[in-house]
Amino acid sequence: MDQASVRDNSNRRYVTPHALPTPHERELLTVLMEEAAEIIVAASKLQRFGRDDGYPGTGRTNGYDLGAEIGDLEEMVDRLVAAKIISRLDISDGKVRKAKKLSVYLQTHEN
Repeated sequence: MDQASVRDNSNRRYVTPHALPTPHERELLTVLMEEAAEIIVAASKLQRFGRDDGYPGTGRTNGYDLGAEIGDLEEMVDRLVAAKIISRLDISDGKVRKAKKLSVYLQTHEN
């Protein structure tokens, strides 16, 4: 490959013209990702062992742990809104969009 080809390809690389997150914004996003991962773990344990089971000796149930992790995530959402990284309108739009998808694609229904 000649130098002209390399140069042409490098010009096609996308570089955002927008500001990248600040260190504080990056930290908030990192904690948000960690909380999302903890929700995955808690939901998996509830699915595997049931709502009323829990890790021995903790006195907590899997249902409680999942709820607590969702609370942690909601706190991070509040902080992202306060930092103007996301907006409540965006969240509301996402909820409406998801409700529409679930009404079509959810495979099970409560009786």
